[in-house]
Amino acid sequence: MDLTWLSISGVLIGILIFALKVSLGCGLASLNRREVLSIATGYLMISLFMGMAIVLIQENALAAVLNAGVAVHLAVALLLVALGVMTARKWNNHHHDISRKTFWALSMPCPACLAASFISCSFLATLLDMASWKVGLGFGIILFFAIMGLSEVFRRRHQTPSVMGNAMIFVGLFYILSMLIIPAYLGSKVASTPSEIPAVNAVYTYGFLLGMIFLGFIGKKMGVAI
Repeated sequence: MDLTWLSISGVLIGILIFALKVSLGCGLASLNRREVLSIATGYLMISLFMGMAIVLIQENALAAVLNAGVAVHLAVALLLVALGVMTARKWNNHHHDISRKTFWALSMPCPACLAASFISCSFLATLLDMASWKVGLGFGIILFFAIMGLSEVFRRRHQTPSVMGNAMIFVGLFYILSMLIIPAYLGSKVASTPSEIPAVNAVYTYGFLLGMIFLGFIGKKMGVAI
């Protein structure tokens, strides 16, 4: 397969995953079409702005943003878990719907996602030898229609706010998992023998698995699990 089309396919999959995260919040919180349209339009404008800003941002500034990305990613993950627990618990224990107050953690732009989108636009502009603003516009249009379509699908399912809370917890834990497993995997690829794999990666991995079990137990006690 042509490497160019393979790369484009990877970026498109990334856009759909990004849109899925946004749509989970919009659809499961039962936002109306006008509200979803406003959010999708906002992402379109952000994407266009990113495309225009690619030629203005220096490489050292981008490197500084990427270095701070891990801390930001962790903060977003913990926020998703905390608000997810709160949303699910309020509904399961008191039938109180706060999803319209917490959905923004899923649907609003987070620095980590914006950084990934910026890198994708910059990569495509270089790969396709195309004006960066055109790449940003194309990125935004695809993201716009994906958010509108997926949000409508989730909205029509009429799920309870507890489902959105559980989705927030899942996404937050997935963020944490990616921060632990991916470095461990990369470390194992660099090491020439299994004994050279940094022991700290194994500690992180097992710590995450134990943490998952602990969170499941606590969630059951707090009424988060359905």
